[in-house]
Amino acid sequence: MTELKNGLKVVSEYIPHFRSISLGFWIRAGSRNETSLNSGITHLIEHLLFKGTLKRTYKDIAIAFDSMGAEFNAFTDKENCCLYSDFIDLHLDKCLGLLFDVTCSPSFLPENISLEKKVIYEEIKMLKDNPTETIFNSFFELVFDGHPLSMPILGKKKALSGLKRNHIIDYYKSSFTPPNIVIAAAGNVKHKELVEKVKKNVDKYDFSGRKNIVSNIPAIPKKARNRNIKSKNLAFHIVYGGIGCNRSSKDRYPLSLFTNILGGSMSSRLFQKIREDLGLSYSIFAANSQYTDAGIIGIHAASSYKNHKKIFELIKKELEDVKKNGVKPSELDISKENMKGNIVLSVEDISSRMVRLGKSVMMDGNIVTINDILRKIDDVRTGDIDDIVYKYYQTDKMSLVTLGAKG
Repeated sequence: MTELKNGLKVVSEYIPHFRSISLGFWIRAGSRNETSLNSGITHLIEHLLFKGTLKRTYKDIAIAFDSMGAEFNAFTDKENCCLYSDFIDLHLDKCLGLLFDVTCSPSFLPENISLEKKVIYEEIKMLKDNPTETIFNSFFELVFDGHPLSMPILGKKKALSGLKRNHIIDYYKSSFTPPNIVIAAAGNVKHKELVEKVKKNVDKYDFSGRKNIVSNIPAIPKKARNRNIKSKNLAFHIVYGGIGCNRSSKDRYPLSLFTNILGGSMSSRLFQKIREDLGLSYSIFAANSQYTDAGIIGIHAASSYKNHKKIFELIKKELEDVKKNGVKPSELDISKENMKGNIVLSVEDISSRMVRLGKSVMMDGNIVTINDILRKIDDVRTGDIDDIVYKYYQTDKMSLVTLGAKG
């Protein structure tokens, strides 16, 4: 990993037996950097970056990537957005230059802004056809009420419609600054060579006038609340959970292992009892996500309305059983091997390696090796799991969101 004088960071992993490279530009900007007035602006900018630069049209960009046989895409998350491409190692110069142009000199033409707003309006409409996405958006809004993590990634139509070109440019200049950018690469690329190429490209762009704004983070809410969303969906969905731990917490691995034991795999307690033994639900799982300053835990189930109360009682009963009797050593062993297997298998994919590098540097400031992660998982004991359940699964601090037609 190398940090340039302007604050931009470059991180890479050399894999000599590969003939490909996965290259990503990570920007420390996401929905948590937004307000109710500009909700969705980061995601809109992500769309607009590929719509044209000061010297390329969106068609030129598409032809340039296709002429290299490169795959390219982008995504926006709660705390960052990423533009990336996978390509043959021979095209490093071209692809690096192209991603720099797309990221650092967008045109933001008025006609493209209008067009992409329409595309995102359709994306928001499609979200309403996905009850799982809808209920989790509402769950984040409820649990993180008043906190930036409550903001939806796609944004809201009212806020998007009010965004003018100058709003977009001002936000872009305050977020897409060198100290907020991490360039990550994995594959047949040598670090020293990559850094030199990055330096040559950086010098082509003028970053003057850009400010590095850090958002003010309010306190995490602790109050549990319930919400019902009326919907014509035939299935009735529930999400039950609350505040989890942040990425740097010592609880991170014990909490992830317990999530796996509770509902993170096919052998998990909730999946076996509610789906396999009783057939009450097709979809039942537990999940947890960690962010820089907070986290969230949630248990999701989809069933018919007549079954949802029984499912909810079974979930609470399972949590009480763990509090009373703890988890079995055999359960923890299975969870450890399952989690370690998922981690090791994921890094066999070159894009996943690039994502791990970029996200780690962006959110943690460093990179924990796979072996260190596996060791931390192995170090967790049953007593650690017991502590986790008492700490994070207190019913008076857990919220419930339901979605669907009653009856």
